[in-house]
Amino acid sequence: MNNSLPTARDKVLFTPGPLTTSLTVKQAMLRDAGSWHFEFNAKVKEIRQRILKLAGVTQEKGYECILLQGSGTFGVESVFSTSVPEGGKVLVLSNGAYGERMVAMLKCLRIENTVYRTGENEPPDPAYVASLLEKDTDITHVAVVHCETTTGIVNPIASIGKTV
Repeated sequence: MNNSLPTARDKVLFTPGPLTTSLTVKQAMLRDAGSWHFEFNAKVKEIRQRILKLAGVTQEKGYECILLQGSGTFGVESVFSTSVPEGGKVLVLSNGAYGERMVAMLKCLRIENTVYRTGENEPPDPAYVASLLEKDTDITHVAVVHCETTTGIVNPIASIGKTV
């Protein structure tokens, strides 16, 4: 039986990925942590506070950070199902499989949506997003994938965020 640690040359998982886990993360995962142990709770509290700080908000101002375990798809679905109120409408900016997955999620969740599709090699135009928001005042949320990993395109989320 080989008890050696995994090497940094482990295979990369493509789903469609790549999904990689560094050797240091794998080594850290070799230490079990009980979910109610004081060390575990202290680490979770620290992570939550660091994320709030990164976002520029605090618990004192009414904000909270909840860590969710799951894939990126799970995270996106959880945001849609908890953040879009009844009667809300989502504008999805889609230029690949992940954008289309968001459209499918919204359909399953019965959340009204509209889609602005561009080619897989074409980022959405923030000016066009602005025109869509002007034309459809029922839109309450905008969803866009930062890096559409099926093609590698990086969408201009900073410009889109300013537009929204």
